[in-house]
Amino acid sequence: MDLDMQTPKYLLRKENITKLILLTAAFALVFINVFQPFNSRSWLTEMSDVKYFLLSSMLVIIGMAVVAISRVIMYKRYGKTKKHLTMINYLIWVTIEVFAMAFTFTGIEILFFSDARDIFELLKISLKNTSWVLLLPYAILWLYFSWDDKNERLKKVYEAGRSLINHEVYLPSMVNFYDKNGEVKFSVKAQDLVYVRGADNYFSVNYLDGKRLSQCMIRGSLSSLTNDLKEYGIIRCHRSYLINAQRIKLLEKKSDGFQVRLDTPQEVYIPISKTYVDDVTSYFTNK
Repeated sequence: MDLDMQTPKYLLRKENITKLILLTAAFALVFINVFQPFNSRSWLTEMSDVKYFLLSSMLVIIGMAVVAISRVIMYKRYGKTKKHLTMINYLIWVTIEVFAMAFTFTGIEILFFSDARDIFELLKISLKNTSWVLLLPYAILWLYFSWDDKNERLKKVYEAGRSLINHEVYLPSMVNFYDKNGEVKFSVKAQDLVYVRGADNYFSVNYLDGKRLSQCMIRGSLSSLTNDLKEYGIIRCHRSYLINAQRIKLLEKKSDGFQVRLDTPQEVYIPISKTYVDDVTSYFTNK
């Protein structure tokens, strides 16, 4: 583990911090009633099981208050801001939580239960018990949060892949093309636009009209369209072509370079010049 790396974001999410506090409290309640730290049951023989359970519940609430305050501070300092919490600092933070709770329980043992044992002996016992109470559920929940985060990422990748296959990418509905005077000359649905080809002082908009590939010639330059059409998923692949990235069916490498086959009723192949290969491939890798 690289201790200088940034702490995973899932450990600083509000909902995960809430789960950590609640589940650690539940574990602590079971731990106190099953293992009975400080040999408490031996000198609380006159206390009924119900009263002992209520006492242990009160102690858990006090202990979890320490953790809750610590985690609220952590969330406000790092979870809600862009400040980075490194792994070494996170581990130090957890260590401080263990000591803070241990000192709290040691103080309660001395002040409220009049335990006559040496304070260092009580602190040693308290550190041991607190380490079990906190570190074991912390470790289990860390593994669970990591698994849940990876599962959520895989779900997003799956949904993104399914959207690409089904062409369910959410783009603006209509693409407008203007002539050299700035007036709308032609409009087409984003999903029906296939590619744009430039030639001299004209460019042709090639689009699907039902199952037929049609085109509209407009006077203007292809370079003036490049930036305006990015938001529609229309990318530059050649000095003479813009293509609808959602219409790419396959990418092929030929002896003279790359080309793409577009998803149209009639087979359409568009060349990709070396200048724009990275632009085309990065469009998919950055999704």
